[in-house]
Amino acid sequence: MAVELVQTPLLALSAEAVVNRTNMGLQYVAGPEGSLFDAAGKLPLQRALCAIGTCNVGEAVVTEGFGLKSKYIIHTVPPRWCGGKHGEDGLLASCYKSVLSLAEQLEVSSVAIPFLSENRCGYPKERGLAVAKKALYTYPYRKDMTVYLVLPESEAG
Repeated sequence: MAVELVQTPLLALSAEAVVNRTNMGLQYVAGPEGSLFDAAGKLPLQRALCAIGTCNVGEAVVTEGFGLKSKYIIHTVPPRWCGGKHGEDGLLASCYKSVLSLAEQLEVSSVAIPFLSENRCGYPKERGLAVAKKALYTYPYRKDMTVYLVLPESEAG
């Protein structure tokens, strides 16, 4: 198993599975997540997500990749930052672990994960990065897999 911290557009990576930050209702949102919907095919992807229904914070669900190079899209719901006293770190770590568990079940050789705590979540970047690294580097991998953590430019160093 290899974890690589990269600064490249998520959809530019050649990964068998790619991860989408989403909301509990699994609905389209504008921004980086919206570009994933557009590339995959907004209508078929939203139909697949509507068939799933909902996803709790810290959990993950999977759809096919539709129009993407990736075979699968794993969707996860990161927590919003509320001062750090509401279990946010545990929920964020659970997102990464849920994604990796699904990736292993799907038997993919690679998964590309965006930095889950950026943008709308309001997480302090350094803290979110520490949670991500700990979750990814301590996960009990049962399969050989390459994990790409796609960092925002300011976090690469």
